[in-house]
Amino acid sequence: MTFLSLNFSTLKQRSRRQSNIVLIVVLMLISLGLLVEEQRISTNVTEIENSIAISQGRKPIKQAQPTEHDIRMLKVASAVQGKLNFPWQDLLSSLEVVKKSAPKIKLMTIQPNPTKGDVLIGAEAVDLPTMLNFIDLLKEQPVFQDVLLVNQRHLGLNNKKRLSFTLKMRWKI
Repeated sequence: MTFLSLNFSTLKQRSRRQSNIVLIVVLMLISLGLLVEEQRISTNVTEIENSIAISQGRKPIKQAQPTEHDIRMLKVASAVQGKLNFPWQDLLSSLEVVKKSAPKIKLMTIQPNPTKGDVLIGAEAVDLPTMLNFIDLLKEQPVFQDVLLVNQRHLGLNNKKRLSFTLKMRWKI
């Protein structure tokens, strides 16, 4: 009596491997066909747009693909436009109101940072009470919050008590 082997596992693995390869090849052919069809449709659309433009008496517009340089330039232009759209008028008018109320203050620098919402102001005051009054006036403005004295130093010019100071504040945008 001879025994028959009923173990077909190697045959099943080989047939599965072959069917997987066939499936991958078919999927690749389908994706290649879709890509070619998309290119053909895109070309047809361009040709139709050109024929419409010619029939209307216009020159056909050829749209070139943007280069990396063009994309970078668009991002820079977008960033500049974003900074220009900030409410600069509110900031400057508030500073002007405070400056008119404190004529003994000399504003030296104004450094707004719209992305962080901060403003650094460098100024000079005749004396300490004038500087403190200026800080209080800034705190009263609705555009500014968290007015903070970053540093101050005595200038000592001609035996006068002039102070140079830097303020940092949050700018309500």
